[in-house]
Amino acid sequence: MARSGSIHAVRVGGRTGSGRRILGAALVLALLGVPASAVHGDQAALGLCTGAEPRPCSSASTLYRAGPLVFDLNPGSGAARDARPGLDARTVRNRSLLIGTGTVALTIAVGWMAWWVPENRRSFHIANEGWFDRDTYSGGADKASHFVLAAMAQELLTSAFRKAGQDEAAANWWALGSVSIAGLALEVGDGSSIFGASWEDAVTNVAGSATQMVLNRAHLNDTIGFRMGKVKRRIPPPCCRADNYGTDYSSQIYMADLKLAGFLPRVGVEPGAGRFLLLSVTYGSKGYRYSGDEWRQRNLGADVGLNVPEILRALGVRDDSWWGKPLLTFLTYFRIPYTAFGWRYDFNSRRWSGPDTGDRFDPGAIIYD
Repeated sequence: MARSGSIHAVRVGGRTGSGRRILGAALVLALLGVPASAVHGDQAALGLCTGAEPRPCSSASTLYRAGPLVFDLNPGSGAARDARPGLDARTVRNRSLLIGTGTVALTIAVGWMAWWVPENRRSFHIANEGWFDRDTYSGGADKASHFVLAAMAQELLTSAFRKAGQDEAAANWWALGSVSIAGLALEVGDGSSIFGASWEDAVTNVAGSATQMVLNRAHLNDTIGFRMGKVKRRIPPPCCRADNYGTDYSSQIYMADLKLAGFLPRVGVEPGAGRFLLLSVTYGSKGYRYSGDEWRQRNLGADVGLNVPEILRALGVRDDSWWGKPLLTFLTYFRIPYTAFGWRYDFNSRRWSGPDTGDRFDPGAIIYD
């Protein structure tokens, strides 16, 4: 991937454009169905035994207590407890292969149609994009995006493999393999285009998927989750913009959430109204497409927000209804604007800002001689 100056990392035409990204993620949500974190089963043993599908705690559950926290790990009993009855091993394997190969094929098809067009073809090369430094592509927002989307895909695919008949442990491994291979295929395709293959993207995909796998196996989906959101974008006037390539991540924000509805019972506290709140760590960059270097931001934030799916459930929206299921699934992964506020630290200027929702930004302007 060619670079000129600090941010001429060529994601020409928006290889990870926010519109395509959100549309693609919404399509995956619709195809794979409701995730574990959007389902509430029997809340015995502090609500820990929810798993990839609604289920009560059983004698096979292995509870692990670390201080005030309690986790259901039971790695050895998943097959006996979670296997789908009436399905032979061959049927389960074939269904799983179909889901896995379909995921990879869909990823390649999207890459072929959206980014690997003839005018972008190049000889194969590897791009060194960097991670979260000031002069890296999009200030690291691209990496936050890969991590969060891989975690989303891991949870959704685990649910899909469970429905195909896999036990809990196998479903997570199948999902991890599918996400990792699909991400690697995408980077290999980029290697023969103007973008270049990014090994950092491939590593981040695996990291996001593996992190969600750990959360799935510890049954922490009701406590920890990942989301993305849209924020207001401001850019300089047409006369005075930077001529950098790539996607403008100024309109996107990525979150790791602590869900009080799940966390408070784990530490022996009755949630009350607290179950409707989220504590979030956020990341987003500003100005890495159109603004000059002195205006760009890399913001790490801490937010307090609303757990909108939990609010809707309290109002009577059901996970098993034809319209409640996709609505709650969507809101599990996408933040509604202005439902969270907090403070942000900009690593570029070394200043704090807030409280805001992540859209405060002065894009500046560039004066050309």
